[in-house]
Amino acid sequence: MAGNFIKVTCKDCGSESVIFSRATTIISCSVCGATLTAPSGGNAKLVGCRMVEAME
Repeated sequence: MAGNFIKVTCKDCGSESVIFSRATTIISCSVCGATLTAPSGGNAKLVGCRMVEAME
């Protein structure tokens, strides 16, 4: 199973980022430093962001 990239918006500052959907590390917002994702067994768990669109 290959992962895809997704565009997300930070809940704290509204900045948009493109991340890998199966990220295995914590991803932080490049603008405010808030935690966007937490690692989980498969897909990244979105904790501080909202998904805007799935990209291919």
